[in-house]
Amino acid sequence: MSCGNILITEDGFGFVPRYTLTNKHKAIVRLISWGASIQSIKIPNRDGKLVDVVLGFDDMEGYLKDRYMGSIIGRVANRISDGLMSLNNVIYPLSINDETGKDHFNGGVVAFDNVNWQSQIVNNRVVKYTWTDDNQLHINIRATATKSTPVNVTSYCLFNLAGHGAGPKELRKHVLTVNADNWTFTDVQNKLPTGVISPVDCTVYELRLPTQLNRRRLFKVPGGGYNHNLCINSPNYWCYRFHARILHPASGRFLEVYSNHPGLQVSTANELPDPERVNICNLQADSFLTVNMKLKTTEIEIRKSEAIYGKGGLPYYRHGGFALTPQNYPNAVNIEHFPSCVLHPGKVYIHDMTYKFGVLFEDENF
Repeated sequence: MSCGNILITEDGFGFVPRYTLTNKHKAIVRLISWGASIQSIKIPNRDGKLVDVVLGFDDMEGYLKDRYMGSIIGRVANRISDGLMSLNNVIYPLSINDETGKDHFNGGVVAFDNVNWQSQIVNNRVVKYTWTDDNQLHINIRATATKSTPVNVTSYCLFNLAGHGAGPKELRKHVLTVNADNWTFTDVQNKLPTGVISPVDCTVYELRLPTQLNRRRLFKVPGGGYNHNLCINSPNYWCYRFHARILHPASGRFLEVYSNHPGLQVSTANELPDPERVNICNLQADSFLTVNMKLKTTEIEIRKSEAIYGKGGLPYYRHGGFALTPQNYPNAVNIEHFPSCVLHPGKVYIHDMTYKFGVLFEDENF
């Protein structure tokens, strides 16, 4: 079927349906009902060549094994400290599922990303995707509640504008701009905001001018790469506005992000396997000198981190992609002066966001 100039077709993707949206320029978005996920986006470079720029998988096994790829995240995206939330003076325990074993992360063990959504091509929706002829993907999220509850729903998608399998080498050529004067200061150890809103001036979070995500830049970021919430400039928290722009100069492809939410989680896929890191196992020590920290061993087995294999069997490694994820501030339910994330009965939660793709030609300025 078609909606306007957009051709929509349906096929199977394992045990779930997949929808392909094709605009008049043959640019394509593919969606699957599992996690209401973006499985593929094919957009042109300055020569008109279409390339898939979304990291993901060719089958359901990949999405079942590696959560969050391209999916809707909720009911509360990001972290809630200690798996506890305070609401109306009552403390509620939540599932603990982050990598540290301490916090509630991205909606918990059973969340919006790892369930099969009922999908149909109609106007009534909880999550609505709209693909346009000018290569804009609009995502409109709505929610209601029967009881007061925290809500922070978003779409998490890893991109590489050189192509989904182009890897860290091409990611480091991307140039990023973020519309943010401040960031939520984060504890390096637990990855949670302290509650302090800190200026980006003279820090690695100063991204208001186009900044290349090269190796030197990422090395300076605590944790070895970005995974931080920036506070998007706006006259009020909840107005729809420009969040960020990122360019891959060689192809000319760029992506702009817009949203009506106050924060943007900037990520450089630090969680993917690191090809430059080695794991040392089967360690047997003869002696250990605490003075000079020298270790004598009879056996050291060195093994590189294993890759995640994505579409086309291509390996996905650390810094092989980026995510620009609009959201409320992390742990907002427990930090009183952060924008409220509580949805009350009779109210409607609204998150409108847009991924706007384009091409910059060589004689144009970014």
